[in-house]
Amino acid sequence: GVLAALPPVEHALAYGSAVLADASVAGPERALDVLVAVRDPAAWHDANATRNPSHYAWHARLGGGRAIHGAATTLGADAHYNARLRDERGRAYKYGVVDVRDVVDDLERWKHLFVAGRMHKPHETARACDAIVNAQARNARSAANAALLTLPETFSELDFHRAIVRLSYDGDVRFAFAAEDGLKIERIARSNGEAMREMYEDVVRELKGVETSASTWRQDKSPEATRERIDALPATVTTMLNRVEVGDDAERVGDAMRACLRRIVRASTLRQAVAGLLTTSPTKTLAYVGAKFFKAASSRATNSSNDAR
Repeated sequence: GVLAALPPVEHALAYGSAVLADASVAGPERALDVLVAVRDPAAWHDANATRNPSHYAWHARLGGGRAIHGAATTLGADAHYNARLRDERGRAYKYGVVDVRDVVDDLERWKHLFVAGRMHKPHETARACDAIVNAQARNARSAANAALLTLPETFSELDFHRAIVRLSYDGDVRFAFAAEDGLKIERIARSNGEAMREMYEDVVRELKGVETSASTWRQDKSPEATRERIDALPATVTTMLNRVEVGDDAERVGDAMRACLRRIVRASTLRQAVAGLLTTSPTKTLAYVGAKFFKAASSRATNSSNDAR
């Protein structure tokens, strides 16, 4: 597979349409999205560029591993992506490379909510690093608490799943430019109920003030419970919330937190887009953007057709 062609990595996971159920994307069309975490990204890129030179744009190879990783951290959201690739079976894939420390930092602090957001949703781990596994447990708890802050006193399991998926999509610049389908959040939540339930059932069981049933979930929305959920959020979010002095009013907290997350996601997706433009070959960039627009448009057309029936 993909990992066999790359230098050794500490942690690897697959995410996106190849893992998530999505009725708008046919099986053979599902590109594989992979994220790998490594200890020394600069050295790793040097080794990988020697092994797989075609994965990198010529100007990226010219700058070397240090420049590639430097662009990812100073311009992007800490991840360098090699995209528009094909494996030995002809399947399309792309992979992102991140420093293990940056992955842990994003999972624990939501600095960019980039890796953390992808790991809010079902994904498949191909290789595991203890530091990332432990940080992901905290990331999942943070996602559950954040989702609850955006929900009313009574809600459904689907509402909970939808709120989690929305955390890392609200503010995504790709939606603003129609490079992502606006119905994606709803489709992911509805099509992946069982996987989401399995991913979050232990987290939900440990949450204070939450009662679950087959039809209706209920949560404690008292000021005390709201404050506890705020305190359970990652440091980046709690710091931003404390600046706006929302107090313990549940509705104000929910609105303010959504605004904070939109700000984080907007910045990180914009940074990642800019870094991708500067480190990827123009041909691949245009092909990737075109494919995203086509996929989003096709999905919208499919949804419109289904609605008309």
